[in-house]
Amino acid sequence: MSLFRRISNLFLRSRMDREIDAEIRSHLRMRTEDNIASDMLPDQARRDALLRFGNPTVTRERVAASDAALTLESIGMDVQYAFRRLAKSQGFSIAAILTLALGIGATTAIFSAAYALLLRSLPFQHADRILGIYETHPQIVGGAEVNFLDYQDWRRQQTSFEQVAAYSGSSSDTMSLLMQDHGEQVRTVLASTNLFSLLGVTPLLGRAFVQQDDAPNANHVVVLSDEAWRRYFGADRSVLGRSIDLNSVSYTVIGVLPPEGAYPSTGEFWMPLSLMDKESQTRRVGHTLDVLGRLKPGIDFAEARADMQTIAARLAQVHPATNRNIGVLLIPLREQLVGALRPAILTLLGCVVLVLCIACANVANLLLVRSATHVREAAVRQALGASRLRMFALYLSETLILCLLGGFLGTILAAHTLPLLRVAFAHTAGTDPSLIQSIQLNVPVLLVTSGICLFTAILFSLLPMAKAPNKLADSLRPGDRSSTIRRDWSRSALISTEIAIAIVVLFLGTLLIRSFQKLNRVEPGFRTDHLLSLEIKLPQPRYEDSTPATNHFYERLIDKLRQSPGILSAGTTITVPLRASHAMTRFLIAGAAPVAPGALPMEQVRSVSPDFFHTMGLELKQGRVFEEKDIESNSNFIIVNQAFAQRYLTGKDPLTSSILMNVLSPHPEKMPVIGVVSNAHDLGVETEAEPELYFPGFGTHAVLLIRTNADPKSILPEVRSAVREFDPNLPIYHVETLDEVLSDSLARQKMIAILLGIFALLALTLAAIGIYGVITYSVTQRQREIGVRMALGATRAKILLLILRESATFTGVGVLVGLVAAFASAHLASALLFQTSTADPVSTCVSIFGLLVIAILAAVLPAGRAAKINPVEALRSE
Repeated sequence: MSLFRRISNLFLRSRMDREIDAEIRSHLRMRTEDNIASDMLPDQARRDALLRFGNPTVTRERVAASDAALTLESIGMDVQYAFRRLAKSQGFSIAAILTLALGIGATTAIFSAAYALLLRSLPFQHADRILGIYETHPQIVGGAEVNFLDYQDWRRQQTSFEQVAAYSGSSSDTMSLLMQDHGEQVRTVLASTNLFSLLGVTPLLGRAFVQQDDAPNANHVVVLSDEAWRRYFGADRSVLGRSIDLNSVSYTVIGVLPPEGAYPSTGEFWMPLSLMDKESQTRRVGHTLDVLGRLKPGIDFAEARADMQTIAARLAQVHPATNRNIGVLLIPLREQLVGALRPAILTLLGCVVLVLCIACANVANLLLVRSATHVREAAVRQALGASRLRMFALYLSETLILCLLGGFLGTILAAHTLPLLRVAFAHTAGTDPSLIQSIQLNVPVLLVTSGICLFTAILFSLLPMAKAPNKLADSLRPGDRSSTIRRDWSRSALISTEIAIAIVVLFLGTLLIRSFQKLNRVEPGFRTDHLLSLEIKLPQPRYEDSTPATNHFYERLIDKLRQSPGILSAGTTITVPLRASHAMTRFLIAGAAPVAPGALPMEQVRSVSPDFFHTMGLELKQGRVFEEKDIESNSNFIIVNQAFAQRYLTGKDPLTSSILMNVLSPHPEKMPVIGVVSNAHDLGVETEAEPELYFPGFGTHAVLLIRTNADPKSILPEVRSAVREFDPNLPIYHVETLDEVLSDSLARQKMIAILLGIFALLALTLAAIGIYGVITYSVTQRQREIGVRMALGATRAKILLLILRESATFTGVGVLVGLVAAFASAHLASALLFQTSTADPVSTCVSIFGLLVIAILAAVLPAGRAAKINPVEALRSE
């Protein structure tokens, strides 16, 4: 009996399987007007047939096993099917992939810069606890360098830092390294013995400084950077213990730093701080040190700041003549390295994220349109038993392919953009070069890019799910158009969002371009064309400031250069024009009312040669300029600029006035004013012309300015030949034209304006594509409605206005919302603006007009196509 039952069950099961297969084949032979592929959901159809047959032998365990097999086996099928669907819709696929590539590529490039400058770990131990410590002065914006004696007092009295270290970071700290047959000018840094231990840097070779290296008879030792070790010594490991010649003085190499361990990164040779000149170590009038401090565990930034401010107030009471009104400024090490780039990077990052949002909104609109045209296919899938999870998996396969391809192309685009970004950032003053070089694609950046792709894929997969039909019967009814004539507010909301974002990016781009235009129109006060700048550092102790040997060297050099047919004039000063300078001095106006201790005025000071004013093109307003006899006789004469005369000599004849110098000494020097020259924006065109005092004379360090009648760099061989004639081993360095200096001083503003301009054009383009796509789709879906309207008497002009009115609605909403967000964003970016209001009316009008023009152009073409619809053909198609 049992054998007969088994045979019967086996026969019934085989018959059931045949009927199930027949049912599946019947379902798969079905075709809808949406042309569903023949391999659509065979497992779903099998499961549906099994359940509808209701055979008692089909247990719940078998159905569960069927579901599990469906989940595992359907992944490959969904991916293959998604590829086929995307291949059939090449226009949609290419548009979506390129849109995502542009958005993701721009975001990846800017995020790479933001990661390197703002997020990447610094190559120092617990760098987040290292602070830069600066002095503040009423007449200096931001922090200033520190006096040596103040630094010593800070070290003894502070209670917030494990260590406090100092180094001299002046750009003029250079020495001549004597090689076999020539000299190389190298960047030197005087550092306290605990600088590298504070940073947590262990030398690659040898050792760092120890306390004994500060002893007067043992301080001629040097530590090399890795780059200097490789450049000048060929990475020779036997360099340790070798004696090298710096400024004709012997120094012993004791160590080599690791590749990323140099601080400051521009340094090449580090020497003990005890080699600083004695005057700077004994007087409170020179400010030449940069100071770092490492916070103790448990001490936060606010506590350290309060501690240092207390010490500053104490020093102001003890030394009122030099320290009154002088405070302390603490800056985290990263902010110190990034300099003025932080607000620029954050602004660029915010704008590029907005561009990415526009790109995503465009792709979302494309997917919504695509899902609406495939609504019947989705209904058939659900009728055949497809669950919402299975539908989501299918949509995810398609969107994931789009996002991955877009991300891959975007990453390639970013990789080719990064070298240009590094060049742009490298010309921004105040930014550490090592951070600039670290701007590159790396694992964290690629992870963020991958995360963006995955997130957008999941988000885009949910959009068609939200549009899934609720009533399958309505969706499957032949000729039904209820789902197509329905107004779709989500697409209009997405386009309004795109327009609002585009307004923000366009307004910021226009605002920064306007700011840069105003900055670019500022006259520096002198001619920058055909003007060459280079630096010379005479080796000590053979030369000293204002000695006959130093004066004689520069006088002979300038006379030699004048004889060249390509050189019109030459002069010297102490700092490169248009570069920030803290070369300042305290003074008093002779005959003026006395001032309280510590309230002495302080302004820019320059030592210049007699031909400096003629070479620069500064106009003499009153009196005379310096002559060679003024230098030879060490005359105590002063020339001031107009800004100085207007601020301090108002109501007086400048040529009968005198200035008191060395006012902190027991015997101030009285120096008469012999001339007034025109103003020069010596510290940069973005600042007002500062009052300046000019003295005659030469120093061991000089900036040589040469006016030529041809390409300035073409006379370099003659300059080198003239220098070698007087000192064969003396190099020249920092060779650049003043046009290049001016361009570098504007590099940050120019870079931001260009990038934001590019982002604005990209945002406008994407917004135009989005508007065009939505209007085109709306016209296609409302073809029957338009036909009925025209059949009832509507003219082509009315149809055109009807479509344009729809475009104007979401455009107007987007513009209004965008303007509010744009004004708020501009307020956050106000630090980047130059003489430009955050509510600049020109930028506002340009943004509105530009967006409206783009919106009209994007809407006119599909609207014109709608006006040309033949009502008979439109109604017949239904």
